[in-house]
Amino acid sequence: MSYVDPDALHGSMSDLNQAIDDNAAALTANGTNPATVQASVTAIQTELGTAKAVRDKAKTALTNGQNAFANVGSGNYDKFSSIIDSVAGALGKKTPEGKRVLAIRKRLHSRSAKTAPPAPAAAPATK
Repeated sequence: MSYVDPDALHGSMSDLNQAIDDNAAALTANGTNPATVQASVTAIQTELGTAKAVRDKAKTALTNGQNAFANVGSGNYDKFSSIIDSVAGALGKKTPEGKRVLAIRKRLHSRSAKTAPPAPAAAPATK
């Protein structure tokens, strides 16, 4: 079985039900009960819709959690940086121990640059 996008599948259910409605007479004439088929489609759509709602709620919670996490990190960076300066100063910024402490901030910035989100694309030109 190949992969089917569940969001697209969910959206296609309404299209199929409409096609069944539009062709109910022809389906009946060919021995197919439109109401039975639509009940099956609706059952699938309901099950898929329930799973979609759970997924969407989880995605929203993850987005909110990630934003809160990033805000706390950003909000505490200045305090952290000040502590690094204080500890490095107490050890002597030019000593190996002080340089080791200062290197912590340098590594942090190097990682941040590698994991930063890409810059937004330029807006298309309008005429």
